[in-house]
Amino acid sequence: MKFKDGVAIKIVIYTGCLAEATIYYRYDMPMRIVEKWKWYFEYLAALVKTRNPYRKVELTISAQQNCLCGADYVSERTKNLLRSKTIKLKKIRMSKIEDDLFGMAKADNEVQIELVRREIEALENGEFNYYVPPTYINKIRDYL
Repeated sequence: MKFKDGVAIKIVIYTGCLAEATIYYRYDMPMRIVEKWKWYFEYLAALVKTRNPYRKVELTISAQQNCLCGADYVSERTKNLLRSKTIKLKKIRMSKIEDDLFGMAKADNEVQIELVRREIEALENGEFNYYVPPTYINKIRDYL
């Protein structure tokens, strides 16, 4: 996985020992900005904590981002999807087809091959029809 050089900031709220939601997330920020505004991120975490006293609120400032977002996510996910779809296509082609009376199994297999081939072509053409995590999350108002 290839990560950017910037700093990531993340505020997570917990219910018990399970993370309920990431209420603030930003990555690829220059270190000078993070140092200048560190007090603000600590203030946001403290404000959420005072409004939710029975929940754990965690502020994380890290040199490496924890997850890929936006265009970085799309490029990494596309590469993985292409690899998995190619393997799936090979498995479908290599599978032994049990012939039935009307030849429906062979027709179904050809339909599956065509569907996977279309998905591979779409990914190679740059179409990405899957979920993309946002590059910036700010749900603090929901917890104040």
